[in-house]
Amino acid sequence: MINKEVISTLVVLSLMMIGGVNSLSLSADQGTSQQKELEIYLKNAKVADIEKGGLGGRNEPWRIFLDDGKTQRRAIFKYIDRPERRLNPVSYKREIAAYELTKLFKMEIVPPVLERKIREFTGSLQIMVEGCINENERKVRKLEPPDAEAFEKAIEEINVFDNFTFCLPDPKDILIHKDTWQVCRVDFMEAFDTLVEFLPGTTISRCSRRLYQGLKQDAKVIEAAMKPYLTAKEIKALLDRKALILDKLTGLIKEKGEDAVLFDIKS
Repeated sequence: MINKEVISTLVVLSLMMIGGVNSLSLSADQGTSQQKELEIYLKNAKVADIEKGGLGGRNEPWRIFLDDGKTQRRAIFKYIDRPERRLNPVSYKREIAAYELTKLFKMEIVPPVLERKIREFTGSLQIMVEGCINENERKVRKLEPPDAEAFEKAIEEINVFDNFTFCLPDPKDILIHKDTWQVCRVDFMEAFDTLVEFLPGTTISRCSRRLYQGLKQDAKVIEAAMKPYLTAKEIKALLDRKALILDKLTGLIKEKGEDAVLFDIKS
């Protein structure tokens, strides 16, 4: 696991720092455009320098300094790929899988990441951005969001996504921009377990409409998007959790009504 105390001071998408404090997500069109721009940068920018070990953690991430001749940015590179390991299975491909799911669902909660070879290693290269705190730090410092309802919805959306990807919740993985209060989620190397159940200690009571609609997509569409990154067992478990979550939300909607269960994320 990456030393998130270090990363939390560095990560939040600089190209997503637009809009007011109520805008915890960009519109789909803006997000798609900015995601593509950052993907192109991650793919083509020259590696100016590499810092190994500066981020700490057992997954051995590198801090990469990139330069495309116009802009200098930092990124996180992870190359470990042990998805079938009996104890502590991890894979850089899971970082990409999580990002591809958010793109498929028209969400912008995971910073852009793609596969790239650096030196002799192939791994995930994820944009590193500035100016945030993590959720654990926010609570310790007792900082309150300017729009409590919008912030709560963003957190609830991440909770459902965590259950879908079976990514164990950690407040240090939820990053909040200090000026805009935009929220993102990082670190999925240990996600996508083959268990088909809700995450321990979590409760799903509400969900964003965009994530709900994403979960209702045909299983074959999700399977095709995940095949390059997940094993067959991981994909099956993902689809089974999809059904489990939809069943839970459908029951809540029947009990409480759609407006009490589904919400919109302000753009």
